[in-house]
Amino acid sequence: MDSRLYRVAKSGNVYILLQLLNENPRILTKLTPQGNTPLHIAVQFGHKRVVVEIYNRCRSLLTRPNSSGDSPLHVAARCGHFSIVDFLVKEVLSAKRISTENGKTGKFDILRQGNKENNTVLHEAVRNGNTSVVKLLLRVDTKLACFENYAGESPLFLAAREGKKDVLSQILISTPASAHGGSEGQTALHAAVIERRSDIMEILLRAKPYLITEADHHGRTALHYAASLGDRRAVERLLEVDECTAYVLDKNGHSPLHVAARNGHPGAIERIIHYCPDSGELLDLNGRSVLHFAVLSGKVNVVRCVVEIAELQWLINQADNGGNTPLHLAAIERQTRILRCLIWDERVDHRARNETGQSVFDIDGSIRESCFIYRCVRIAFLSGIVAVLPDQPFVDSLLLRYPQHLVCAFDEPSESNSIDRKCINNLQNVITFIHCPINSIEFTSKHTHASDETKLDAS
Repeated sequence: MDSRLYRVAKSGNVYILLQLLNENPRILTKLTPQGNTPLHIAVQFGHKRVVVEIYNRCRSLLTRPNSSGDSPLHVAARCGHFSIVDFLVKEVLSAKRISTENGKTGKFDILRQGNKENNTVLHEAVRNGNTSVVKLLLRVDTKLACFENYAGESPLFLAAREGKKDVLSQILISTPASAHGGSEGQTALHAAVIERRSDIMEILLRAKPYLITEADHHGRTALHYAASLGDRRAVERLLEVDECTAYVLDKNGHSPLHVAARNGHPGAIERIIHYCPDSGELLDLNGRSVLHFAVLSGKVNVVRCVVEIAELQWLINQADNGGNTPLHLAAIERQTRILRCLIWDERVDHRARNETGQSVFDIDGSIRESCFIYRCVRIAFLSGIVAVLPDQPFVDSLLLRYPQHLVCAFDEPSESNSIDRKCINNLQNVITFIHCPINSIEFTSKHTHASDETKLDAS
């Protein structure tokens, strides 16, 4: 393209443009390296008078695409130049048939023409977020909202993803039957949930409530994504509209409850169980429950949340297809804190074996030490041998301070929760090793308390 013409199109100087055109009318046929015509450049910089003059001199430029397949109208919609969009649309509508490189075509075909990504002018206007341009285009052709680009993205989906509430509302008003698809098979509702746009989610639930059951290419509904993000409000609202979505499994067999647990969101777990108390029975393709997934999250608070929910307590010793209980899985995944949490729970079966015949002790021998030490200290406390039950960090320190053979002096704990005499007798074998450090807690506590009382009396 002639550099003088480019500068004129950029600056908007109509007088110099007229001089150039009078000198050489064919100057308008020159292109930029990206295939942009002078009309593309003039539209890009928003100079309407230059646009009108160039168009009047060479009307065929109206439909001439650049190397990206963009017509001048695409560029105008993308840049949000309302007056130029209005002018070009009127020119398109003024002719019954328009000549293009592919022959003659109808005026609406020009408006609906896609670029190389199959984006229409409405796609570009929505991305720009110019509500007035969107209104103009939909007033001219409501069916523009029914087209998706090659990525499967509809204008409604783009409006939801970009958080353009006014644009989205305008599309729904103008075209109630508008397309709602998006990339990866998602819908506009998926986009609203993923972007945490509760206002847009609410609009879509009222206008297109059926979107709540639609799944993407991975088999995930909007509830899967709300649970994955831990968005309690979104989870609750979606379940209020349709509780059945809590039972939808994706292609991996994961329910929204599985997803919430795997990503470490106890709040979402509680909301799902509140609305769908039996959804905890759902298992994935490997037969794993929500508690297995809580273990995989690596977060102790999630595991505690699950085992404390009454509707889920029966999962504590539930095995997957490989016979692995949550305790097995914690050992396999080397989740030390979760292991300690489960071992301390009296409901957990330490002796359970998986399909290969392994108990949790076979997977990690050090777990046996933890079990016996915890059992030892608990018995010591309940039997009155020590007066203070130490916290878990203190008990953990015993594992580092005392030899392994002392721990092995204990038999495996009985299945009964009562204090059996055998354990108490075995406890005497090592009580001299642990009695002092444990009772030092009591001494320190009493000493501190007495000191505080002395200070109060003195004051």
